[in-house]
Amino acid sequence: MGAFETATARRSLLKGLGALAVGTSLPAKAQQLLADPGIELHPLPRVVSKGAWSDLARAMTGDLVLPNDAYFGNYSQVNNLSYSQRPAAIARCVTDADVSACLKWAHNTNTPFAVRSGGHNYAGFSTTSGLLIDMSPMAKIKADGDRVIIGGGAINVAVYRALERMGRTITHGRCEGVGAAGFLLGGGIGFNMRLYGIGSDLLRSTDLMLASGEKVTASATEHAKLLWACQGGGGGNFGVNTSFTLQTFPVSTVTVFILTWSKNQERVLYDLLHRLQEAPPGFGCKISVTPPTPQQRAQGDDIVISVMGQAHQGTPPLKELFGTLLEQADPKRTIEIDMPYWEAQDILAEEALPYFYREQSVFLKTENLTEKAVADMIAKARAMPGTSLPSSFKFFQVGGEVNKLKPTDTAFVHRGFDWLFSSEVNWWELRDPPSLVSDNLVWQQQFYDKVRRLTPSGGAYQNFPDPALKDWQSAYYAENYRDLQKVKAEVDPGSLFTFAQAIKPA
Repeated sequence: MGAFETATARRSLLKGLGALAVGTSLPAKAQQLLADPGIELHPLPRVVSKGAWSDLARAMTGDLVLPNDAYFGNYSQVNNLSYSQRPAAIARCVTDADVSACLKWAHNTNTPFAVRSGGHNYAGFSTTSGLLIDMSPMAKIKADGDRVIIGGGAINVAVYRALERMGRTITHGRCEGVGAAGFLLGGGIGFNMRLYGIGSDLLRSTDLMLASGEKVTASATEHAKLLWACQGGGGGNFGVNTSFTLQTFPVSTVTVFILTWSKNQERVLYDLLHRLQEAPPGFGCKISVTPPTPQQRAQGDDIVISVMGQAHQGTPPLKELFGTLLEQADPKRTIEIDMPYWEAQDILAEEALPYFYREQSVFLKTENLTEKAVADMIAKARAMPGTSLPSSFKFFQVGGEVNKLKPTDTAFVHRGFDWLFSSEVNWWELRDPPSLVSDNLVWQQQFYDKVRRLTPSGGAYQNFPDPALKDWQSAYYAENYRDLQKVKAEVDPGSLFTFAQAIKPA
């Protein structure tokens, strides 16, 4: 199954979890919720011969790394340990020709493959038992006037450092290890999106290696429909994107903030959702609701609500934006006023180390977040069984420039909403028994189903793929799915690029 990873920021809650897959150790009902992403639609009819691997190695400029080679474990590490899978080999591509050679070889040998830059696919779609096409060596970044050209294997931290030297920015996430390719191809949310649009809205052109091995450039003037598809159509569907050209914006200063509330949670959450939704586009935030773990609950701890984000220069002061909520916040807080932009991002950044998790999402409208709906969310959160690791549900603030485009202007269809809701469950296999993990996943599904009914048209965010989502075609792409199928039929009619939630040719 050929697929790019999707990406978004996740906080690592524990180091050294170990690469232990959970799948078969869970009860049946939990296994159903963690549906197998590794549906190999190009199954290996036989074991690939040593000679065939040698043929691929000779066809590449980069290295072909086998399981007994040094650094194999480093290159094959996944972020979501629920989907740990050992590839048969890893192709470290350094040129477009390397990528083409891998695609032709995989087709000729009928070998399953996946494409990876950062490996942060929530559903494991960047894993394979066959050939792992590792894009990370193709990570060059260069300025091009007020645009930036990003290699298909670049990770976020390299993009950030390059933009800092340029004195420019884009809409970006907070996790430094995420692959820029997956982030952009699935949409790309971040605190700048209300001011500039989502990451894929800034995409001006992209180079792809198609299933045929042909290299094309998709832009507004050539292969325009393919560019449209790459602006939110999700990675792994149309080809291997080897570079991206993005519009950038000058940086100035921002105010960054991290605030928490540990009392009056129902009232605070309702007020935050309704008050902050009215903030100007230069303001961006994420609201998190974190129930206590069972151990914390035994100590008398309750739900904590937190808000983090930034306000660009010219945005009203936080006291005006938050009103009395600022006075009600817990004493321990972070507020840094008028910091240089990229220095401020160091405060907001997070690191995503490997662990076990599952995430579900839906876009919401503030008008549907009534006092009763918010109170029900808090009550449901208090009823979460909990694991040894903190879990949370979050509201990423959208709107502004995101909603100025029509749903069909790009493949990213999710326009006209105020918040992106996501629910995550995290666990540690060494401490959390399978029955407890199962209980939490069942709780999560029930919670998600209830929240999703609040805004029936809210769909789901394709960069947070959920293997258990039965209506993923309409949830991720809505009315754009048929046009995406047409693009797929043009560039990959034989579905060389395929995985469990891959777009099918028309």
